[in-house]
Amino acid sequence: MKYSLFLTYLFLSSLLVASGKTDLKALTTSASHGPNDLKGSYRKGVTQGYYLGFRSLADELRDLRRPSDIPVTGGFLKTVYVDFHYMNQEFNGKFFDGDKIDSSAYDDPIENDLYGLTFGLGLGDNPNLQVRIPLSISRFKVGDFDDRGLTTGIELFPNYRINDYVSWGVNIGHVNSSSDFPIFDESMTNVSFEAMAESSTAYGMNWSGRLSIGQYYPSNDANDDSFWLFRGALALHYHLHENFTLLPFVRLNYSNGDVLTDDTWVDYGTEFILMPNAPWNFSLGIAGVGGHDVIEEGMEFYLSTKKNF
Repeated sequence: MKYSLFLTYLFLSSLLVASGKTDLKALTTSASHGPNDLKGSYRKGVTQGYYLGFRSLADELRDLRRPSDIPVTGGFLKTVYVDFHYMNQEFNGKFFDGDKIDSSAYDDPIENDLYGLTFGLGLGDNPNLQVRIPLSISRFKVGDFDDRGLTTGIELFPNYRINDYVSWGVNIGHVNSSSDFPIFDESMTNVSFEAMAESSTAYGMNWSGRLSIGQYYPSNDANDDSFWLFRGALALHYHLHENFTLLPFVRLNYSNGDVLTDDTWVDYGTEFILMPNAPWNFSLGIAGVGGHDVIEEGMEFYLSTKKNF
């Protein structure tokens, strides 16, 4: 029986070699292989994830206005941010280039975890500049392979408030991920125009929205073609108490072209903002990904802190 199974394995392997494909299951379980054997070119393309933006989703939809009862300092430094987050993504076999990798016999999820924090500064009054610097440890798991990596970057967001309810700005960002897994390594630079609007809080509940139109420039062994990304987000602000705001949100994402592994998906979640009208406020949030062809599961938990000066 064992002899016949061995012959069957040899036969299937020879078919894969003849077709030019690599057996993913054998590649990630054999002692003669390692994470470095998962080449960057084995990816189907750019898979949406943390490198498309490293701000918590709800942070894009918080109040555009500074709380009116907090005196404004005369200094150049207006706000300080420190955000802590954990993110998990699980990909299916469509993560791989079907012409190079045979993943039909592979059942285990391809996992990507991110543990990190983001430092941020708000400079100036109007216009103002938001600066964010992420520093995260990543963990990748494919079959028997398990490895750590590092994700760093910078984001500059100069923006201008037209009035208390509308503002616009240009977002410039770069993020880089490196590890012993060439297939997960990614460098991404983006430039996008963003417009934000928020309604009045006169009725104890208001809404905020954000529209983003940007071009992204990835650099990896799978694809280095640029692509356009369009994003529209909406959040509701339920002011349950002067020290507590509930913020459910949803964002629709669309990209044209064949660079991304999926061109349409949805982000959604809820944030709980504590002490929104105080110099220090804190946010606990949970966000997820839906309607994606390659990301089977995507979840983010975060604690965000903000100090107004």
